[in-house]
Amino acid sequence: MALTPNVTNAIIIDTDGLEPATIAALHAAIATVLADASDMTPAPDAVHGWTPELALELDTRLRQRNRPVQADTIRAAALAGGHVDRSTVYELGGYDPDRVLNGFTRPVNGVMKEMVAEGLLPADAAHPMKPDYDPSNPSFQRAQGFGMAEDLAAVFATAHTA
Repeated sequence: MALTPNVTNAIIIDTDGLEPATIAALHAAIATVLADASDMTPAPDAVHGWTPELALELDTRLRQRNRPVQADTIRAAALAGGHVDRSTVYELGGYDPDRVLNGFTRPVNGVMKEMVAEGLLPADAAHPMKPDYDPSNPSFQRAQGFGMAEDLAAVFATAHTA
């Protein structure tokens, strides 16, 4: 019986306090297990599961779904080294200042799940548009911006400047 990853489930591993080498080993082990389970082999040059080609595929699919602001937000964050602030998102979308961004990452999540299900993207691929919140404020708050790891930003920037 072939296993198909169920992209609606998640395993969360608390990596606080772990050495970077240990975290890298966990990522490698997870990628190996998922590849064995799904017959999906990540590209050897992938960074956090992403290649420039996959970054462009995400961009294309978001635009096909009429989600250009999400695509533009990822692009702007990548070209800025990994982060875009809330005001930039509002400028990109032409949004009124009173607008809320609840569910703003939902289209990206959906496309990523689709790409995982199609075997294009590893299930443990990093999210290229994670909301940034003030860690000192435990109550409900608006996202201060969106970001991704610097090395992942370089992959997405390459995709958008090639």
